Amino acid sequence: MIAYNKQFAQGTFPRSGDWYGLYCEAHACELRKAAVEIGGGSAKNVLDEDEALDILNVPGEPVALLHGLDLRPGKVTTWYRPPADVSTSRQFTSLKKLGQWDMPWSSEPLAMFWTRLPDHAGMRYHMGGASGRQFLFALDEEGHYGGDTTPVIVWSGDVDGDGKLDILMTLPDDNCGFDERLYLSSQAGKGELIHKAAQLSGREAACGC
Repeated sequence: MIAYNKQFAQGTFPRSGDWYGLYCEAHACELRKAAVEIGGGSAKNVLDEDEALDILNVPGEPVALLHGLDLRPGKVTTWYRPPADVSTSRQFTSLKKLGQWDMPWSSEPLAMFWTRLPDHAGMRYHMGGASGRQFLFALDEEGHYGGDTTPVIVWSGDVDGDGKLDILMTLPDDNCGFDERLYLSSQAGKGELIHKAAQLSGREAACGC
């Protein structure tokens, strides 16, 4: 989980198992166990009905919370974190305006780029490097209400300790949706540079009109 200021439906989060938080001071980051508490709440939807929510009590202000992954706590190498205003970050502007963002770190530098689908049907996002190219996902050119759909990299570094690039990203949605992902290089299979190791996606409860 990357963004905590959302209305998550009841049952979104597991009640057992270990949580880890990625805690950072500037580019000094550490992965450590997090004592996450999950409670309940409710919010009114557009029909003035109560919808049950999962409410998380999160210690500190981690960049992300991770669950169900075999990762080793400790200091982690960090190569990139965006400024508070992600719309001004070199990652966001390069990917949006130029169609490519270069990541010249780790033992294999990579680049994230997109190709446009015919008839403005959207974009296909890829990851590319010296050892090949990998399709990641396809997105519409704009959101339901015309919002930007450019993916936002919220952290990149080496969280699994293999010396290669790992990425935390979120895909914007202007219609109450959320899609947050962790890609790990150590889980990459045949034909992959990185593997989607974790994902939190869905729609916010009691949201919309």
